[in-house]
Amino acid sequence: MAIVQISRIQQRRGLEQDLPQLASGEFGWSTDTNRLYIGNGSIAENSPLPGENTEILTQYSIVNFTSGVTSTLANITANIGAISNSVSALQSTLPTNLTEIFGPTSSGTVTTITANNAVMTYTLVQGSYQRYGVLKMARYPGSTTVSYNEEYTETGITDFVFSLNANTSQANVNYTTTTGTTLFYNVQSLS
Repeated sequence: MAIVQISRIQQRRGLEQDLPQLASGEFGWSTDTNRLYIGNGSIAENSPLPGENTEILTQYSIVNFTSGVTSTLANITANIGAISNSVSALQSTLPTNLTEIFGPTSSGTVTTITANNAVMTYTLVQGSYQRYGVLKMARYPGSTTVSYNEEYTETGITDFVFSLNANTSQANVNYTTTTGTTLFYNVQSLS
C-alpha cells in the first residue's frame, strides 16, 4: 500500500515593510495591508522589472491613478489644443462666404457680383454626394449680357443648377434644386 503524505506549501508573509525581494514566481503576502506580490525574476529570465516585486491586484490593492490621470489629462489638453489649431487652420482655408440652401424644392440667388469678371469656387453637399467646381463669369461693362462657364467634379449626380442674370451694374448667381443641399462658396472678383 502506498504511503500518502499531504504537504502544505507556505508562501512568504509578513509586514509590508519587511517584504524581501521575492524570487521569480514566488508569492509574498503582506499581512498588514492584505496585498499580494509576486517576484519578477532577473534580467536573465527576461523580467520586465528585474529586482522588483509586482503587486497582484486584489480587493485590498491601493490603486493610485492620480499621477497617471494627471499626465493623461495634460496630454488630452495638449491634443485638444492641437486639434483646435488644426480646426482653425482648416476654417481659415474654407470659403469666406457660407450659404446653406435647403430643399425639397427651392431656388434663389446665391450671390450678387458687381465686378465685370469673377470666379466662384464652391463645394456642394447634397445627401451623400458632393460636387466641387469653379464658375467663371464675365459681364460686359454697362450691359445686361453675362456669360459663364462651369467646370466641376461630383461623386454622384446632383440636381443643383446654377444660372446667371445681369443688369447694367451687377450679375446675380442663381440656383435651383429639388433636394436638400448645402453650398460652400467663395467669390473672387477679377475686375
